[in-house]
Amino acid sequence: MQKRPEGSEQKANKMILRRTLVLMMVCGIVAFAVLAGRLYYVMVVRHDYYERLAVEQQTKETTINASRGTIYDTNGKVLAMSASVETVYISPYEINKYNEDLNLIANTLSQILGVDYQDIIDKAQDTSSWYKTVKTKIEEDLAQQVRDFIDEYDLKGVHLEADTKRYYPYSTLACQVIGFVGTDNTGLEGLEASYNDYLTGENGRIVRLTNGNGTDMLFTDFEDYYDAENGYDVTLTIDATIQHIAESYLQQAIKDYDVQNGGACIIAKPKTGEILAMASMNNYDLNNYLSVSDEVQTQLDEIEDEEEYKSAYNAALYKQWRNKCLNDTYEPGSVFKIITLSMALEEKAVTTDSTFYCDGSVSVIGRGDDDVHCWKTAGHGSETLTQAAENSCNVAFVEIGEAVGAETFYEYIDAFGLFSSTGIDLAGEAGSQWWSEDVFCNPENLSQLAAASFG
Repeated sequence: MQKRPEGSEQKANKMILRRTLVLMMVCGIVAFAVLAGRLYYVMVVRHDYYERLAVEQQTKETTINASRGTIYDTNGKVLAMSASVETVYISPYEINKYNEDLNLIANTLSQILGVDYQDIIDKAQDTSSWYKTVKTKIEEDLAQQVRDFIDEYDLKGVHLEADTKRYYPYSTLACQVIGFVGTDNTGLEGLEASYNDYLTGENGRIVRLTNGNGTDMLFTDFEDYYDAENGYDVTLTIDATIQHIAESYLQQAIKDYDVQNGGACIIAKPKTGEILAMASMNNYDLNNYLSVSDEVQTQLDEIEDEEEYKSAYNAALYKQWRNKCLNDTYEPGSVFKIITLSMALEEKAVTTDSTFYCDGSVSVIGRGDDDVHCWKTAGHGSETLTQAAENSCNVAFVEIGEAVGAETFYEYIDAFGLFSSTGIDLAGEAGSQWWSEDVFCNPENLSQLAAASFG
């Protein structure tokens, strides 16, 4: 056996050592690169995410609810306002941690607040939760009873927090105009919805440090307080007195004439367009907008099928919330004669000296033997322009409309803005219904022009 030279063996060992060192360096660099990449991902790419998690774990926030803005009528009378109330909630985590008597809590709160005992028991089973709502927006008298209960038993798992509730001092007055808010103080109908962004305001908050159990840290004065910004007030052109009068007369007219589908009334300043009153009947109580009238409720109680009852109930709610002045189309009838007369005078198609003869009917191109009849079947006979207007004579106004001409008549309707919405600050305004220009201006059929002329 031949012996390897001693120098050759040392050289081999050095080579192995170098390779080992190189391999260790490569592994170290790779490991460092992976670690650096991970740190970059955590600290830079997902920075906001992990920062939010840390804040949620280390701090506790209490919301300070902003007060919703007040709605006034044109004279400064309050139509909608917010008042302070409180919300009761339990902390299942604290009830479990401090071994508090859940049956006592559920039984007492159910009696004070009129809520279901078992519902409180069920909510308390989620012992990882710090917040389970028992009842929202309770008045001060009930809130004080809850406070007394908490103090009597030194409870840690029952809490109250400040909230606001919407009140409507005039109850049903202008209900379809004002609208209402939901349980979260968000406007759902009427001006409460249209001006929700202005009325809502910005909630404030109190931020405190918490320990690992989620309770406030002792011996620390860290607390950030962010003031709530109350919503803006809104003043309407509605006059509460005029609104009340309009609703009273409208309600009486509905009763006198046995109107089956309610009624609508708008009172406006003719020179400015300011809406002084907007009434839709039948009304509902804004403070209890989920209730229907006794008459409707009696009809609903006769429905046995649950799904049918629910459908009928929802339909009744939507019907009473509906603003007929905005959502329903209105056929003006003879009121439209003033529009015809104004354009005819402006175009000099007639003058105050013009005369007409009404024998009770008039033939119109395109209607064949189907003449247009006056409401007075015997006719008005010979009449001046003033008398034709006073008599609301259909025959005379068909002749006036023909004198204006279909094309000019159509242009005036557009100029009066009757093809456009008014742009009123209320949602759901219905559009106009009119014949297309081709149909209305068809020289071979003047039926549409005749109908529009007398309304």
